[in-house]
Amino acid sequence: MSFTTRALIVLTSLNVLDYLDRYLVASLGSLVKAEMGLSDRAFGFLGTAFFLVYLCASPIFGYLGDRWGRLRLMAGGAVLWSLATSLTFWVGSYPALVLARGVVGVGEASFGTLSPAYLADILPLGRRGRALGWFYLAIPVGSALAYLVGGLMGSHWGWRPAFLLAGLPGLAMAALVWRLPGIQPQAAAPTPPAAIPLLGASWGLLKIPTFRWVSLGYGMVTFALGGLAFWMPHYLEVDKGLSLARANLLLFGSVAVAGALGTLSGGFLADRFMTRTLKAPLWVSGLGITLGLPLAALAIFSPVPGLYVPALALAIFLLFMNQGVLTAVIVSVAGARRRAQAVALNIVVIHLLGDVPSPFLIGWISDLYSLKWGVSLTLVALAAGAVLIFTAMSHLPADLAAAGELEGHG
Repeated sequence: MSFTTRALIVLTSLNVLDYLDRYLVASLGSLVKAEMGLSDRAFGFLGTAFFLVYLCASPIFGYLGDRWGRLRLMAGGAVLWSLATSLTFWVGSYPALVLARGVVGVGEASFGTLSPAYLADILPLGRRGRALGWFYLAIPVGSALAYLVGGLMGSHWGWRPAFLLAGLPGLAMAALVWRLPGIQPQAAAPTPPAAIPLLGASWGLLKIPTFRWVSLGYGMVTFALGGLAFWMPHYLEVDKGLSLARANLLLFGSVAVAGALGTLSGGFLADRFMTRTLKAPLWVSGLGITLGLPLAALAIFSPVPGLYVPALALAIFLLFMNQGVLTAVIVSVAGARRRAQAVALNIVVIHLLGDVPSPFLIGWISDLYSLKWGVSLTLVALAAGAVLIFTAMSHLPADLAAAGELEGHG
């Protein structure tokens, strides 16, 4: 097994646990709300609190990772979030639960920021879309496992044991990450990394048109996906009349199969058609969002299982084509010396616009009107995301050339 294959397997496996821990609270929403007496707005803030901490910590890890190495920070972050997830078993109040979710956010910020940059360090431009497609396969697989674990364990033993068990595997995986070899990017930089201040580096990245437009579009997609991932289990119970176990089983099957296929298909298509046009990644992303929008609307508004179930699965397939593709664009236009900072800044933008506000806003509108209208906010975000991604398309070839990514690229 080659070094790059081993690294991809290890990091993808840990990423699965990342997303399992991240969305486990969503799968257990009705049980957590009932025990702690939470409104929809208060429950939604659990998701918002996680992502607020996540986006605040990400630039710090990006800055450190570009200067002092990525692997030790990634492994330490995995230990931290795994412990915080398991210790949630003992929380006795809502503030303690918010704190626990915040600590999970710190640990996941380290891994989420540095792992795509590490993979970009060891892979050429023409292979990044597929590799990051495999890496982001963890999003549907990990999220689906969260729905499966939450549905099964929550129905039989309550919500606390699910957290206790979910955090333990990450401790073992952190040791495997620690043993991967460190890689120093080989591309030349005009100035040493240590000479570029954090704010100056961020401003330099925002001046890249592709980075700017893609990050904004990705933020809108993240608003939709984050909001739906957090609220859909409870929405299927409230609006469609499903039990907790059936709602989570439906999401497990849809996200595991359709989401996984969509993630892999996005990376494959982007790399396959990049031989014809450098704009291929953004074509794949933009068309996926555009086609997924009406299907998402059908899944939200239709009361007929024969319509909303396949619509939900197809929408998940199309919307999950984005993560690996857009991250590959971000790390490519940034250049080798700024990849971790580019991922970190992208994380700040997409979560500040996306799943920081969306769980809370959806819960707030649900308290004021209905959960259906709260969830419908995601449709507006998807429309905006498609426009922004298509706007970035004309800038991509020039920005890849400026980053030195086209040398030797056929």
